[in-house]
Amino acid sequence: MVAIEVYGMNILDAVAISLPCHSCGGNYQVPLRDVLLSHKMLHQGCPSFQESECPPVFQSRLFERGDIEELQHAWSRLENRARSDGGELVLLKARDLAETQPAVPTQT
Repeated sequence: MVAIEVYGMNILDAVAISLPCHSCGGNYQVPLRDVLLSHKMLHQGCPSFQESECPPVFQSRLFERGDIEELQHAWSRLENRARSDGGELVLLKARDLAETQPAVPTQT
C-alpha cells in the first residue's frame, strides 16, 4: 500500500476538484486552496462578477468557503492527534483504496 505523506502540509494543497474542459475535452484540476483563495479575494472586494473575466468568480462557486475551512480545521485536528500518538496522518492514493483492509477484521 502506498501512502502520500502530507505531514505538516495543508490538506487544501492535496485535494482538488477535477473538471472537464469543454473546449479541448481534457480535464483540469482546481486545488481547494485556490477555491478558498477565490472566496477570500471576492470577500475583499474584487469588482468582477463575470466568470469569463475573473477565474476567482468561477472557482468560488465550486465549493462553499465554510466547507473548505471546516475540512482544513478537521484535518489539522486529526493531524495533531496522529502526532500525539507518535504517528502521522497520510492520504492513500486512490488506486490503493481498493486494496485497503481494515486493521481489525469486521464481522459480516
